[in-house]
Amino acid sequence: MSGVAIAQQDLVRIGAIAPLSGPAANLGVSMKQAFEIVAKEANAAGGVEIDGKKRDISFLFEDSQGKPELGLAAAQKLLTRDNVDALFHSLVASSVALAVMELAPSFPDKLFLSGQNVSIQIARKIAAEPKKYANVWKPGWNSDAYAATVAGLLASLEKDGKVNLGGKTVAFIVEDTDYGASNQDDIQKLLAAAGWKAGGTEVVPVGNSDFYPQLAKLTASKPDVVVSVFTAANSGIALVKQMKERGLKALHVAVPYGNYTEFMAGSGPEKNGLLSVPLIYDPANNPSHRDFAERLKTELNVRISQDHALGYCIGNVMIDAMKRAKTLDFDKLNAAMAATDYKCMLGRWVFDPKTHSPMMGAEYLALPASQIQNGEHRAIWPATAATAAYQPQ
Repeated sequence: MSGVAIAQQDLVRIGAIAPLSGPAANLGVSMKQAFEIVAKEANAAGGVEIDGKKRDISFLFEDSQGKPELGLAAAQKLLTRDNVDALFHSLVASSVALAVMELAPSFPDKLFLSGQNVSIQIARKIAAEPKKYANVWKPGWNSDAYAATVAGLLASLEKDGKVNLGGKTVAFIVEDTDYGASNQDDIQKLLAAAGWKAGGTEVVPVGNSDFYPQLAKLTASKPDVVVSVFTAANSGIALVKQMKERGLKALHVAVPYGNYTEFMAGSGPEKNGLLSVPLIYDPANNPSHRDFAERLKTELNVRISQDHALGYCIGNVMIDAMKRAKTLDFDKLNAAMAATDYKCMLGRWVFDPKTHSPMMGAEYLALPASQIQNGEHRAIWPATAATAAYQPQ
């Protein structure tokens, strides 16, 4: 046996597919950096015990560019040529996760995990065919959790008399991805049940930066609320600037780009007043988040974002399961994933047995809403998480 083969036997090799280039690369690179910190910390603490022997963790990354066909090719390489012990089949981009999870039945002895992908379609597939997708797990919350936060925020603002929602008409500007479609669908359904009227949906390419045609329609239809859903920070920057330029008066809710480091840096004063979902990472007001940001900033020399925090927690969920299983035997490792009760600074990860998705709520994972005030995010909903009051846009 070659020295390389022997060295590989001493490692737990975990594949990870992410957009490391392309419009959503900022998310993928941040997740990759966080995973590398997870491995570094685990290895510094002695690695993980597998079948009575301590082994180091090694992440193997492949670039999907956010494209399903590239994600499938990357997964085939990691599963066959690299023979990884487990696979994060898409750290970002639900369309990639939905495509690659179809490989799971062909590799029934491997764990498949998504990253921060929120499309509820992933969870619905797992729930509908539990035997087929028994080895697929979804550590990121579902799009219906975003919908609950948006609906709860608007209901609270109206009840408290903070905003005049007029005819309760909501319009959407969303990117042309499963992520955009699933969030728009879930938010619209929940708002419709609360008496909201549809004000139209504008679908744009990922990374779009010219919103003047869409804003012309919205200026004419005058919706009370605009919900925008992008994974590309440049789209959010362009939209908030062009909305201010056109003088559109609608209440604006951003999902989820409002918290991106690149958005905050590039959107200027136009971002002030923007409502943003979710604010799960709040280093300005949460001491544990602040300690995490300071520690990782020393390691990475970059501004630490919510994506770093998500990557860190999700990566550690996998490592925690391996530490408890103490083996790579699939049945035992899968059982360890099912029994997960892992506390990270963002919340507590416990999986729903039907959907293999994290439980949501104050005692598990919570998704507060924020408003950008004087250039900084301030949690404004729910009241239990609020660090500031809503300020009129």
